[in-house]
Amino acid sequence: MELTIEELWNSPGFLIRRCQQITTAIFLEEAAEYDFSPTQYSALAVIHLQPGIDQSSLGERVALDRSSVTKCVERLEKRNFIERAVCSADRRARRLYPTPEGKEMLAKLVAAAERTRQRIIEPIPVDQRQPLFDVLKHLGDALNDQSRAPMLPVERQPEVAD
Repeated sequence: MELTIEELWNSPGFLIRRCQQITTAIFLEEAAEYDFSPTQYSALAVIHLQPGIDQSSLGERVALDRSSVTKCVERLEKRNFIERAVCSADRRARRLYPTPEGKEMLAKLVAAAERTRQRIIEPIPVDQRQPLFDVLKHLGDALNDQSRAPMLPVERQPEVAD
């Protein structure tokens, strides 16, 4: 079999990577004034929604490997959007909390993320949106264990406690 450019351009991996590339570019444009990546936004949002989460659990919730989540947390902390506190149950662990500045920034980023979402779904016919989202979710769930940073399924995520 001889590879053609059409086969390459129509392969699932190529199409998914291309869409991820485009959606990242749109988010970066919508959030340009805040100098935030989609990954940093996701991490700050989870920290806000689950204050006191530890770094390892954060990585499981946003599908980041240990090294990437560490870098992300360090960037957020350096910009004073989150703070780390020693866990009383395990003094080696650090709990993550949003700062007032982080909560203020998150409100701006939520608006940027919503504009991003609208730009991404706008070209998709309304009746095709939910089926597309269902297929993407199914694919992510079905292949989750093959990721170098698997995401912990919602039903298996423990409550944050100190």
